[in-house]
Amino acid sequence: MVKLEEVGIDHVEEDEYTDTDSSSVYSSDEDEDDVDNIESIMDRIWALQDVIPPRTRKSISDKCSSIYGWGKYGAKFLGNSAWVLTTSALLLVLPLMIELEHEQGLIEYEKMQQQGSQLLSQPSGQQQQKKPASGIVPPGF
Repeated sequence: MVKLEEVGIDHVEEDEYTDTDSSSVYSSDEDEDDVDNIESIMDRIWALQDVIPPRTRKSISDKCSSIYGWGKYGAKFLGNSAWVLTTSALLLVLPLMIELEHEQGLIEYEKMQQQGSQLLSQPSGQQQQKKPASGIVPPGF
């Protein structure tokens, strides 16, 4: 019969496990500790409060606020300008483009009417006769 004995972690010898051993008990414990000890960026910035003097912090804050304000103003101005330009183009230029296209269609229709009336007004014998080309023309052409 097999006899089982419980062994604590402090009884494990260091040379039994290597860095390449994937079943190491220590690797999972270290990963969990690292997750708990990770500082966020905000924690680090907050810690700089003690290092940077109040006058310098105020100056940096004012400059950042100013840059943010100008950026917000610029984005709002560009958005309003884009809105004005697009609505003006839709209201003024689009009807003009449609009218020009309609006018071009009428011109094409009139040309087709003129060509049709010219073909109907010519006698049937003249339609088949073509002007002879310069040079020698074989009979029947």
